[in-house]
Amino acid sequence: MKFKEITVRGTPYERGRAYGQLCREEIDVSIRVYQMLFDGLKGISWEAARKISEHYLSLTRDFEPDYAEEMRGIAEGASVDLLDIAALNARTEIMYSAKEEVKECTTLSLMPPATADGRVIAAQNWDFSGLLRDSVVIVHVYQEDKPNFVMVAEAGMIGGIGMNERGIAVMLNALRAEVPCQGIPLRARMRAMLEAETLSDAYVKGSHAPVSVANLIATHKDGVAIAFEMDSETVEPMIPEDGVLLHTNHYIGPNMYLAHDVNHMGSSYIRLQRIKALVKECHGKITVEDVMRMLRDHAGYPQSICDHENLKDPVVKRDATNFGVIMDLSGNCMYLAPGNPCENAFEKYYI
Repeated sequence: MKFKEITVRGTPYERGRAYGQLCREEIDVSIRVYQMLFDGLKGISWEAARKISEHYLSLTRDFEPDYAEEMRGIAEGASVDLLDIAALNARTEIMYSAKEEVKECTTLSLMPPATADGRVIAAQNWDFSGLLRDSVVIVHVYQEDKPNFVMVAEAGMIGGIGMNERGIAVMLNALRAEVPCQGIPLRARMRAMLEAETLSDAYVKGSHAPVSVANLIATHKDGVAIAFEMDSETVEPMIPEDGVLLHTNHYIGPNMYLAHDVNHMGSSYIRLQRIKALVKECHGKITVEDVMRMLRDHAGYPQSICDHENLKDPVVKRDATNFGVIMDLSGNCMYLAPGNPCENAFEKYYI
């Protein structure tokens, strides 16, 4: 399999319209799958989701008017309603209410002294419904007044996992909190981080109030990184230790860990244990190829770092690794394996 790759330029509306036109089929998949997931996992109809998204569209417009304008362009280009695109971009906030069991991603930020040749690497597997694989697109965004970037996301999203020309990579982990996600949508936050000029700017934009629920990570080519866990009320930042910053899907910040129930899915703890062991094995000499091997790891299968569907689960709960991504910030390039990394090769991309 291979994801569609597009390039968009121009004003926010022009970029959005081109995005919508070029990815119309993939956006249709996004809408159809999230309609199933909202209903099957939360009992929320698509019309109800659209209504809920009005609140998040308003927050997005207040946060950055250009993002709402780009979403309007996406909707018109794809011949769907603006609230359809708003619901996609608020999918985390709609789905992950209080105490919701969550699972999405194993993330790694690696830099000296952990890596070989002083390399800086940000990587993750994106684990979620396997139904979404046909919706994933690679989007190159070129702008006159902000940094250019490349992101990987479900079609229709304005923000995703990616890296910009200033050497900043952006990743995320879903988390479970005691309060629902009600703040500025994560996709808008990730977009703002991808447009950041500096690492500190990425942190400020990503943690902007009112906050949502998740862990976001920004890594800079100079060998510095920051992660920050959010719970709709508080932000707890974390920094690398010995060149390593790792995360899965439970709170690990000292204050956040004490404030929230554990993640009852369990695989989050197992994946964190495993990725720590894999990093420790080759600490000080980690290469891109080593990270590829880590993302293909099957310890704890099927809910391993390279996550595979459990066919015993209902269709809407069959999660899998939908792609593995490695951002080599020292080399200004990205390696992407569609689907499970154990089954597909990593292909190289540039901004």
